[in-house]
Amino acid sequence: MRFIRYFLFDLKQGALHNKALLLTPAAIGALVFLDFLFKAHRYLAIGAIEESVSYGDYWFYLYGGMKEYTPGPGNAFSFPVVWMLVFAAVPFVLLNYPFRDMGGIGQQILVRSRSRSTWWLSKCCWNFVGTVLYHLMLQTVGAALFLLFGMDLTYRIHMDFIRVVYDALHEELWERSALPLAVLVLPALVSAAVNMLQMTLSLFVRPMFGFFAAALLLLASAYLMSPVLAGNYAMAYRCDWMLKGGVTGRAGLTAAAALFVAAFLLGLVRFHFYDILEE
Repeated sequence: MRFIRYFLFDLKQGALHNKALLLTPAAIGALVFLDFLFKAHRYLAIGAIEESVSYGDYWFYLYGGMKEYTPGPGNAFSFPVVWMLVFAAVPFVLLNYPFRDMGGIGQQILVRSRSRSTWWLSKCCWNFVGTVLYHLMLQTVGAALFLLFGMDLTYRIHMDFIRVVYDALHEELWERSALPLAVLVLPALVSAAVNMLQMTLSLFVRPMFGFFAAALLLLASAYLMSPVLAGNYAMAYRCDWMLKGGVTGRAGLTAAAALFVAAFLLGLVRFHFYDILEE
């Protein structure tokens, strides 16, 4: 019962009253949609694609990431702007609440309850729900704009559009027609694990350095296609469902769960010895 009260308090103060958490995905969703719409119309006009795009293509544009980068002369690293924006924005908007809460009402609640474990568990649940809410907002804005423009609101994808956007005309891709459920949920779960890691690291260093560590993990994932870098599992393009020889969805679920649990346990131990009053 005590945990439920704490969690509802965190949900209200750290999520529902967090304007940045609500407005940031709305702004990103709108900007990415406009960029996506411009490219789709241009590709259709020049004959690079044969059909109008659908919501599934927009979703893939958000979470697709980039193809594997191979370092070499004349092969410059192409920064995945959209993917990095989507995944780096959420840890930034979730950055300060737990530590700001320590200096406010949350500190009084923590001292009176004498239960650091309950306080930490509540913050971890808030972090997870906040991340899911961010991605739901991001996708809901896109869906609303598709309705507004009278476009195809289905999870159908067009392989010709994907090949053009990702410059994958010679890549070994499977021919697909729609997005499966496993691919739809994996980016949000990986994002939650990365955000959990950031919150835990912020107990050891300043929160901003925790954010830099999370951003570095995402950037390293884009640079190197490796199963040990969690960000790879959040790139729909690099999943074996799409790319022959890509990372597997099952491994992605396992990696996301392992990272989340490890960060939770490490943070729980660290917070047990954390000097709240000094901070």
